[in-house]
Amino acid sequence: MTTSPDRILAITDLLLGASHADGVHKGDEEAALRKLLRGWLKADELPEAVDERIESFKIASFDVKRAAADFAGDPADSKRKLLELVAAVRDADGEVDLDEDAYLHDVARALGVPEDAYADLVLSIDIDMDFSDNVAALRKGPPPIPKK
Repeated sequence: MTTSPDRILAITDLLLGASHADGVHKGDEEAALRKLLRGWLKADELPEAVDERIESFKIASFDVKRAAADFAGDPADSKRKLLELVAAVRDADGEVDLDEDAYLHDVARALGVPEDAYADLVLSIDIDMDFSDNVAALRKGPPPIPKK
């Protein structure tokens, strides 16, 4: 994945979407976002345009499909790396909210990544309960009234 100025802003937008997905933009998430971007750029400081984008980002006007479109033609491993960056920002505050997890799914869909290629990055809620005994007990009716 190349990091031309236009693409770094798209990456920044996608990561900002992750930090705002739960409705609360926390300092931990922004710090992680900034660290990831500096690492990606191999720079001690972020370019002014990136700093400005972080400061001015508004989730209400953000379009994940438009931001992800810049990466549609990238190879699968580059898309995976981008999803890992999104997951790292999502996880930065130590809490994974369902809205944050849904955002990662949205980014993956916008990138055209099949679910099995990123299943290890998202929450998996496995409800495997058998209520048949409880239902059968309820169907029997109330317990007998104690005799006096």
